[in-house]
Amino acid sequence: MPLSLAGFVLIGGMLTSLSVYVSVMQPLLGWSAAEAGAGPVALLIGMSAGNLVISPALRRLGINGTFALGSLLAALAWAAAGWSNTLAGFSLAMAIAGFGTGLGSIVPGIAVLTEAFHARRGLAIGLFIGSCSLASSAMPMATNLLIERAGWRVAFQIIGLAALVLVPVLWRFLPGRAVSGGARVADHSGQDGLNRRGAFHLPAFWVLTLVMTLSMVCMNGVLFNIVTYLKDRGTATQDAVALYSFANFMSLPGLLVGGYLSDRVRVQILFPAILLIQAAGTLALLGMGDAGPVAMAATAAFVVLWGGVAGLPAQAGSLMLREITGSREFPALLAIVFTINGFIGALAPGLTGWLRDATGDYRSAFALFGLVMIASAVAALWCRDPRPQATTAKF
Repeated sequence: MPLSLAGFVLIGGMLTSLSVYVSVMQPLLGWSAAEAGAGPVALLIGMSAGNLVISPALRRLGINGTFALGSLLAALAWAAAGWSNTLAGFSLAMAIAGFGTGLGSIVPGIAVLTEAFHARRGLAIGLFIGSCSLASSAMPMATNLLIERAGWRVAFQIIGLAALVLVPVLWRFLPGRAVSGGARVADHSGQDGLNRRGAFHLPAFWVLTLVMTLSMVCMNGVLFNIVTYLKDRGTATQDAVALYSFANFMSLPGLLVGGYLSDRVRVQILFPAILLIQAAGTLALLGMGDAGPVAMAATAAFVVLWGGVAGLPAQAGSLMLREITGSREFPALLAIVFTINGFIGALAPGLTGWLRDATGDYRSAFALFGLVMIASAVAALWCRDPRPQATTAKF
């Protein structure tokens, strides 16, 4: 429950709600589409930096200390963003908030749950990310309502206060160390698997990192621009936010189904299929915004396909990483992978805005993202566990 609360505020109230803030701030502050991408870029870069220090933070601060510190940093920075008057100041606040979010949300949560569960680790991760997805569907609509009633500056400070309230809750109710099979999560010396040097020599490790990075780029490019794209196509702000929120909500049943399947189907089969579905959902954006049955079908396809798999690349990719490298240094290797794809994925909002400014439409960027995801699905076929596979457990 504390992990889910952290995900609800930090991911739903901050990460996935930022596009709502930006869509309001951009015309008020006179930013171009490329400039408006600076805030999301800074947030994502900050998250990647936070991911990079997760392993030492878990060792030194414990689980409760790591999550509490992340929530504290995110709370203070998010509240400060409401007082920003310049793009530089806003971007700095977003970078610090992102660092706290990275330190206290998805990556450490996946690392802890992966080591705490065995037979049903896919479902456990799915439930955790699912709670973040539920927040991603509910909080943008709540944020939009809050901005309409109180203004974007006050909305920043209210969400920052909510994150601040989480700090003592996380410190009190999360364990200092988690025990799994007699080994602490923060101590990997006695566990099976590769060390970092061994993992770095595996081609499969780098192929997986590349595939997850491309998925992150394409996901972020849509995530932080979909509301503005729909508004450009003539959709009212409230309707655009509702559609975006509903797409995020679809990732909750998607994660539950994905968690169920990942415990029964080999991830080498499941992972490429997820990437192909992401590609199809992204390409469906090209038909949205117009009137008629084609637009309605495209909208439904985007919501069901893109929304349904929004959290699955991280879930399936994490399980694939553990199969490839083992558990010996899994939290550290997971943090490295998420740091790489996070830093590069942070460029996606700005890249998407630049393509929009250059072409006059977001469709060229979305078409590029869809084609990249098809290529990523093919590349994912080379993400193979080098150890012998037991063929009787999964099909």
